[in-house]
Amino acid sequence: MNQDALAQAAVAPIEAGMLVGLGTGRAAARAVQALALRVATSGLRVSCVATSKATEKLAGELGLRLIEPSGVSRVDYLFDGADEVDPGLRMTKGGGGAMTRERIIAAMAWRRVYMIDEGKLVARLGERAKLPVEVVTTARQLVARVLEELGLEGTYRVLPGGREEFLTDNGALVLDAKLPEAMSGAAELETLAVRLRAVPGVVDHGLFLRECEELLVEPAGGGAGGGAVRRLVRAKEPGQRATR
Repeated sequence: MNQDALAQAAVAPIEAGMLVGLGTGRAAARAVQALALRVATSGLRVSCVATSKATEKLAGELGLRLIEPSGVSRVDYLFDGADEVDPGLRMTKGGGGAMTRERIIAAMAWRRVYMIDEGKLVARLGERAKLPVEVVTTARQLVARVLEELGLEGTYRVLPGGREEFLTDNGALVLDAKLPEAMSGAAELETLAVRLRAVPGVVDHGLFLRECEELLVEPAGGGAGGGAVRRLVRAKEPGQRATR
C-alpha cells in the first residue's frame, strides 16, 4: 500500500478523462508512481504528457498512457517539483535539466501544483540552490561572459565523474550560476528573468516566478513524525485566471 502522503496529495485532484502533465525529479517521480497505482487499482482513465525523457521512460514502464507534448496545446492538471521556493512562491527549477519543457507544459496547464520537502522553503532564491541556465552549445563562451557581466558567475554542469558535460533533452548545456542576494528581490528577479531571455544562445532558465499557484509541502522526515502535508496557495493577482 502506498503511504506516500505528498505523492497522494499531488494526484488526489486528478479525475477521469484528464490530460495530466508529469513533472521531473524525485518528488515528481513519486507522484508518477502514485498516479500509476491509482490507474492500476481503480481503473482511472487519464492521458499524460511528460516534461522530460526520464519521466517519459518511468511513466511508460508504469503503464501510463502518454501523448507527445508537440501534439498538445492544453493540459488539465500538472504536478511537478522545485529546487527552492521563496515566501512569494517564486521558484528555482532545473536541477534535472528539464526547465524548458517544464515551463512549456506549465504554460499549457489549467491547474499547476508543485511539491517540495520543507527544507526547500527558503527566505530568498539562491539560498540553497544555483540558478540553471540552458545554453546552446555554440554560445557557451558568449553566454558565460554576458552572465558574468550581469553578476552571475557559474560553471557548466558535468556528469558524475566530471569527464563529460551534462546535456539536456534538447542537446544543450546547463550553466549553473550563483544567484547573488542583491538579485533575489521580487523586482530584481523579474528584471533578471527578462535579461536572461534576451541573451543570444540562452534557451531558458530556472526562474519560475509566476508558475506556482499551489504548493504542497512535505514536513521534515517525510511525515514520519506525524506532520501533515501543507498546502500553500498564491494570492490571486488582478486578471489572473482561477483554477477549476
